[in-house]
Amino acid sequence: MSPIKVLIDLGLLCWSTIQLGLGKGWVSRQDGIDYAVDLLVKGNDDESVAIIAGGELLGDDELLDLISNQVEQSDKTGGLDKWRLAHLTSIAESNEDEQCKLDRLQEVYANFDYPEDMAACSIYSQDEIDPLVAMMQVVEELRNKLTQR
Repeated sequence: MSPIKVLIDLGLLCWSTIQLGLGKGWVSRQDGIDYAVDLLVKGNDDESVAIIAGGELLGDDELLDLISNQVEQSDKTGGLDKWRLAHLTSIAESNEDEQCKLDRLQEVYANFDYPEDMAACSIYSQDEIDPLVAMMQVVEELRNKLTQR
């Protein structure tokens, strides 16, 4: 399952995660547009959301400005942790072999600037715990932290 799908399934997708994901290359323009369409379907009547929903004809800068304006109006907290949870859950739920999962885990650890709570996920960790088991502990902690709002 893709990281954005994880965020959607957990109900954690918001404008700040879209904006962060666009900046990091984790989501596409279309993902932002699809999110806006979903909001409209759910009853959001914000004019800017409607413009984003029709964003296929907007330039990149215009679309990013509109999304940035939405971020300013919404909750900015936890964006990186949401993406970390999404990436780790994506690894955990994949059908890849253990070595592929370990390789992806090391990439996530590095891409998120070596978060302290993921130290045991490193293959170089001095902890006695398997990195994939440590990853599942981080997933559980992040899930609890982010979904108890």
